[in-house]
Amino acid sequence: MATLNRTLPPLAALVAFEAVARHLSVTKAAGELCLTQAAVSRKTRALEDDLGVRLFQRLHRGLRLTPEGERLQAAVSASLGRIAETADQLRQRGRSAQVTVATSVAFATYWLMPRIPNFRAAHPDIELRITAFDPYVDPVREGVDAAIRYGGGDWPGLETTRLFADEIFPVCSPAYLRAHPGLTSLDALAEHTLLHLDVSYQDWVDWGEWFRAQGRAAPGHRSGLLFNTYTLLIQAAVAGQGVALGWRHLVQDFLEAGQLVRPIAPTMQPRGAYHLVHPAGTALAPETQTFVDWVLDEAAPEPDGA
Repeated sequence: MATLNRTLPPLAALVAFEAVARHLSVTKAAGELCLTQAAVSRKTRALEDDLGVRLFQRLHRGLRLTPEGERLQAAVSASLGRIAETADQLRQRGRSAQVTVATSVAFATYWLMPRIPNFRAAHPDIELRITAFDPYVDPVREGVDAAIRYGGGDWPGLETTRLFADEIFPVCSPAYLRAHPGLTSLDALAEHTLLHLDVSYQDWVDWGEWFRAQGRAAPGHRSGLLFNTYTLLIQAAVAGQGVALGWRHLVQDFLEAGQLVRPIAPTMQPRGAYHLVHPAGTALAPETQTFVDWVLDEAAPEPDGA
């Protein structure tokens, strides 16, 4: 039996023939293959010479496949298609599955990132690509696989799963509290250096709204420091520069580590909640479903006594 190397025409000629046969145009085939028309013509004529048959009828206004050309096109198209499909499957297996996740800078920094080592240990074959934006991005428009965002949960084009609500309360560093022992009431709080987030996000709670939730008028002047990211604001609080509004799921690690404390007890339950979202109407890839299931487990409340 003859070897394939001796009986098969050159692969480049077969690829050129398949493109010309599909388009019935040397010009279109050359554009698709990024070759000159002359190069494509040479390859197809060389293939005809090798086989000893005409594959095309060259008409005044185009090309037409001969019966031999139609027979070869059926075989070549099917074979090259199977080769391309198999090669693509092997490439996919050869690279790590990737999941692109979007969320806010603060949530990525203070809730998600501390938990990522656990995910990587459990799923070393999945590569996470985390993109952080303020304000939130549209997962459909940006092409992300899943996102974690705060709000009411009614977002067109997205399937949502509620993770948890949050709680908002004043926080400061232990050093700041030691230096200001009179910080024991709402009235006293209003006179202290308040750290503000200088943004206009629809769902963000500022000091004015927080004081109104306590039945108090907002401080008459906006004293304190302004920041354009929550991460900077919290770092300022840790550094003893004033009092910040702490969102419990974002500052819990600081409280447990003793870097922040709650100087007074009043708190606020905001209207929104954190949600895990992904584009509606499309099945999740296995690696994305794995990430979604992991987030839901991480967000689940701990059982009593844990």
